[in-house]
This record gives sequence, C-alpha cells and structure tokens, in this order.
Amino acid sequence: MDRQLLSKILVQMRNHLKEGKEIGDMKVGALLALGHQLEAIFYYLGHELGTHLNVKPIGDVTTIPNAIKEKIAEFNIGDVEITESSEEIVQLRLKGHSSIKDLINKGIKTEGSFCSFEAGLLAGIVEKMTNIHCFAQEVECSLQSGKSYCEFMIVFQQD
Repeated sequence: MDRQLLSKILVQMRNHLKEGKEIGDMKVGALLALGHQLEAIFYYLGHELGTHLNVKPIGDVTTIPNAIKEKIAEFNIGDVEITESSEEIVQLRLKGHSSIKDLINKGIKTEGSFCSFEAGLLAGIVEKMTNIHCFAQEVECSLQSGKSYCEFMIVFQQD
C-alpha cells in the first residue's frame, strides 16, 4: 500500500466530507490505486479518516449516541438514528450517506456489504472519542434491502 497516496486520498475525503461534497469518485480511485479487496480497503480508509478527524474525547460512555450524531452532522456523513445503545454496542441507521445516496431507487442491488467505508469511519470516530477499541459493521445495506437507510452496529471491545 502506498502511504503517500493513502494520505492524499484521506485529506481529499476529509475536505469533501466537511464541505458536504461527494466522495464516491475518490472511493473508486482508491480501489483502482490500492487493489481489489474492496471491503477491507474501504473499511481501513474510513477507519483511518475517522481517527484523523477533529474528535474530542468524551468522559461518559452514555454520551456516545449524541456525540456520534454531532460528528455525523458536522462532517455531512448523512442522517442518523440511533436504534440501540449500551456499554457493549451501538446500533444506528444511516440515511443519505455518500456511498449510496445517488444509487438508491435506481434498481441497483448488491450482495454483501457495500458501505464498509462508513463502517470504518464510524469505528474510527468512536474509537477516537472513547479511547476504546471497537469494530463497526454494516448489518443491512439499503442496496440489498431496498430501505432508505443502511444499518450499522458498533461493538466495543470488552476486556
């Protein structure tokens, strides 16, 4: 993996997210530049970007849902609804995020996770704000289900 190229892509993605611009073309460019393992690469890119965003640590884990909502709004990632939250897991629905918003209602269907970038981004943001290792996964993609949102689960590492 070319770290200089990765760095340039992350800077561009961060700037585009902050400005509310699309990042789909950069994801395709990253795929072409970095190889074929799409889900792992995009998860990694999202996670790296999430850990490089300006995220302040939070002291109380009960404030994670509100902190997630604030960061998603601040960086124009999409509209979020937290569906479950505990000390072990946060589940949320993300609507209108850049990976799928131009693909919904166009008859495009996928088999498997399409939004691994957003999963990695969520994990990176939450890790930075909590200093707790976590993993995020897309549970259901709108390009599979036909719903207007994708569902994600963030699981915290338990010691």
